[in-house]
Amino acid sequence: MNPDPFAPVDPDTPLRLDHLLHLVTNLVMWVAVIVVIAGSALIYWRLSSPESYKEQFAGPARLIRWRLWAHMSWQRLCKRCGLSASEQVTHRDREGRQVTSIRWFHPKLVGTEVTPSSLRLTVRARMGQTVDDLERAVPAIRDAARAHSARSVVVSPGTIRIDLVMREQLSTVGNAAPTTTVTTARVRLGRCENGSAWTLPLSGRHTLTVGCSGAGKGSVFWGIAGGLGPAVAAGVVRLVGIDLKYGIELLVGSALFTKIATTESDAVKTLAALEQLMNKRGTAMAGRVRDHTPTASAPLTVLLIDELAGVTAYMSDPALRKEASASLSRILTKGRALGIVVAAFLQDPRKEVLPMRGLFTQTIALRLRSRDEVAMVLGDGMADAAPAHRISPDAPGTGYVVAEDGHVTKVRSDFWTDDQIRAIAQQYSRTPGRKAAQ
Repeated sequence: MNPDPFAPVDPDTPLRLDHLLHLVTNLVMWVAVIVVIAGSALIYWRLSSPESYKEQFAGPARLIRWRLWAHMSWQRLCKRCGLSASEQVTHRDREGRQVTSIRWFHPKLVGTEVTPSSLRLTVRARMGQTVDDLERAVPAIRDAARAHSARSVVVSPGTIRIDLVMREQLSTVGNAAPTTTVTTARVRLGRCENGSAWTLPLSGRHTLTVGCSGAGKGSVFWGIAGGLGPAVAAGVVRLVGIDLKYGIELLVGSALFTKIATTESDAVKTLAALEQLMNKRGTAMAGRVRDHTPTASAPLTVLLIDELAGVTAYMSDPALRKEASASLSRILTKGRALGIVVAAFLQDPRKEVLPMRGLFTQTIALRLRSRDEVAMVLGDGMADAAPAHRISPDAPGTGYVVAEDGHVTKVRSDFWTDDQIRAIAQQYSRTPGRKAAQ
């Protein structure tokens, strides 16, 4: 008869190996049973209530995993990314012999923060290192973390914050939700990669949107025009459009516009009229106020140009083309403070097509064809920070926004159907039945 494996062991009797093996076997068995039960419960929870499973278990577990990865991998990551430095240290051991060892110095991981979609690292440079050194390593840190994108910002002397987007929120197409809010400062166009709303500043900004055919420029266009619909109805915003491709894009929602030019001569006249308005406002504001405030008597005037190259490069009449380019350049130079802003859309970013590209204060780069085009649109060295040439053709409306301060954000605009455009134009038209100027 086998003795009881759980009976107290006589202190004078040595622990038998078979007793120890029996205890270990039972422990492993109970651990396996607990794991199976817990796994089955989690699987049942996930299948029966996926929303609560995601919110109460999967989400928090993912955030813990991101934070643990950052702290456990930091020193090894710094070595691999070239952020660490080493030196040989000589000392004597207990027996008095001289020993040489290598001592490593790393940037300090000051803190970590997590959100449902991102991991934020606050890093302080080591002695002899600059924040520029840290920022150059951000792409390598991004790829090591398997993040979709990363950006950095200096938060204090010698310290930067690295925001890693771990779960991108742009994989699906969002449907436009027309607003009822009267706004002149900014409009909501879609969402950012972290899931937050993408709002585009308008007042005091000239916006250039560049993307190849099918990149989703129409969604950005109608996001701006449709988002300003309530302000148009309230009389504090006036929309003016130029569409030299027969008006195909703008005429769908023509009731929102005070003026639409669809011919070359009419486009030149429209630009000249805006110049006259600009000069009149400038004269009235001189010595009184420095910035325009939209009112019903002096509304914010937004010029929307579909395919800007038709105005700056491809007009059939050279004299008209020269006149149009000169007027547009003057509006871009002086119009912002006077309540006249431009939102233009373009396929071909070459300098000969758009020589006044530098006069736009914020840029949206949708899908582009090459790194060279990214450099043309956003500037040298921006292809890594905003790789618009890597955007999939299956993700129209996806792009990168570069603001006036150089901040880069990946975004995706909501999709506007023709029926939505017609409905919002009819709802917010101030002049029912008005026809576009031809």
